[in-house]
Amino acid sequence: MPRNTLIPPPRRVRRASAIAATSALVGGALMIAPAAFAAPDAEAPNDLGLTGADVMTHLTELSTISESYADEGYRTWDGPGYEAAAQYAEKVLADTGAFTVTRHAFDVPYSDFGVASLVVDGTVYTGSHFDNSEGTDGDVTAPLALPVSEDGGFLGCAASDFAEVPAGSIVLVQRGICSFEEKIGFASDAGAAAVFIYNNERPPEENTAPEDQLTNVTSGPRNEEDSPAATLPQASGDAIQALITAAPEDAPVEGTATIEKQFLVGKSFNIIADSTAGDPDDTVVIGAHLDGVAEGPGVNDNASGSAAVLALAEKIAASEVPNDKRIRLALWGAEEIGLLGSTAYVNDLVANDPAEWDRISSYLNYDMIGSENFTVGVYDADRSTFPADGVNIPEGSEAIEKIYTDYFDAIEQPWIDTEYSGRSDYQAFIDNGVPAGGLFSGGDDIKTEEQVEMFGGTSGVFMDRNYHTVDDTLANINRDSVDIFAPAIGHAAAALAWTAAVEPSPEPTVEPTVEPTTEPTTEPTAQPTTEPTAQPSPSPSTTTGPGPRDNLAKTGSNAEGSPLPAIGVGMLVIGALIAAGTVVARRRPQE
Repeated sequence: MPRNTLIPPPRRVRRASAIAATSALVGGALMIAPAAFAAPDAEAPNDLGLTGADVMTHLTELSTISESYADEGYRTWDGPGYEAAAQYAEKVLADTGAFTVTRHAFDVPYSDFGVASLVVDGTVYTGSHFDNSEGTDGDVTAPLALPVSEDGGFLGCAASDFAEVPAGSIVLVQRGICSFEEKIGFASDAGAAAVFIYNNERPPEENTAPEDQLTNVTSGPRNEEDSPAATLPQASGDAIQALITAAPEDAPVEGTATIEKQFLVGKSFNIIADSTAGDPDDTVVIGAHLDGVAEGPGVNDNASGSAAVLALAEKIAASEVPNDKRIRLALWGAEEIGLLGSTAYVNDLVANDPAEWDRISSYLNYDMIGSENFTVGVYDADRSTFPADGVNIPEGSEAIEKIYTDYFDAIEQPWIDTEYSGRSDYQAFIDNGVPAGGLFSGGDDIKTEEQVEMFGGTSGVFMDRNYHTVDDTLANINRDSVDIFAPAIGHAAAALAWTAAVEPSPEPTVEPTVEPTTEPTTEPTAQPTTEPTAQPSPSPSTTTGPGPRDNLAKTGSNAEGSPLPAIGVGMLVIGALIAAGTVVARRRPQE
């Protein structure tokens, strides 16, 4: 998952009582009530039998692959580790016998980073790059300046903050309040020779890279008219700010900025697996990103979500009752550098095969499900906790959220809202009107005391202290978290892709957690597969038919309850499905 540089407020806890409603076979005919449907035994909602152990089997293999390519960028989108992980995933999917597996290739605009530094009075202050900001043409030496807001701060969140900044200055700006894109834009309009944005607060020591350096941060889409820009740690920014403030007006302190960057274009691919069963005119897409960052093996982010998708594929194939809707499993590439794989896939369908795009009725996203200091987060589509400013949430997304929350309530598992921010691969889907939902165990969000009471763990630190670091390893996966999320993932697939009942697990496959653990129960056992089982360049389906988002609930719908399909004695239960809209959203730049 790309780094979010804002820490959202604590999540509000929501709990709902399990819904109890039934429908019965009367005189051999199915009687469907217009109310929410629940399993006869509300303690055993269907989850396709998906367990944490199933997920860990594949997570162990992906971990082994990632670690074996430690010297080559682990599982970065353009590295051999990503190819090896993809070949393993393709083999798993093909071996189920229930999916047609292809690769979807796409172009990857990317940046090659060199030095990012600011030298002042002989001291070298090392910085880091924004993903899409401009670089300098060699070294740039110029006076240093600060924007000044009405309250005396240096945030640079208004054009007026730069009124006293001389054109051609190297501008030092404090992080906070507005987006990096806005700060760089205002400084560029003022004629800055370069812009350095320094961190505004230092998190607890165990939460941060050395000197609280900001890494993997975005400043919005590339704008070649912008001034070169980079980041600095808080301590560096504070020291330089003090020098600028102390310098006399007629003798400003000077600095030398070096921001080395090249913009290039590469190639990567997504893995797309379509179920052979199910109505091709009504497709449920379930995805996770397979790529990772170069800083570490990326076992939680996001081999964990990818492993869940692979384990889910095996359970779908093993189901005695075939899925009624087509299920499309997707493992996305280049997510870590801007959600590029999922965005390219959606844009390709929308532009080149709109009929096939219209067959997609919903999207489910799984990005990090094993955080060591986890919470059980459900994307807050109904905005009951987070306003989701700037994100238009398609109609039908609230009903997807309710599928998860009703499930957790049925098994008495605490859960919280997590921000519906467009921070992961569901963004392109909601941008184009497809209802979406998903789960998240937490990343660079600070865990609260209230959340510790619910899930265990440690307050005041990140939910995943290993996020985007070399310590994102199998040993730091929290098995309690995986055990909770896995059956919920199976349940959501069953709720959306089956319109007839399927046999539930006899007992819930997850218990409420008290204290998280950090020791995995499996060890790496296999080496990467060397032969791919699928070839690149799939062609989109040309089948025509009505767009399923016009009538997602083909056997009935209910806005109040979530589906809990099951078979009981003399009783058949139908899952409530969702209606969708075509609201278009805009990706919000990170701040």
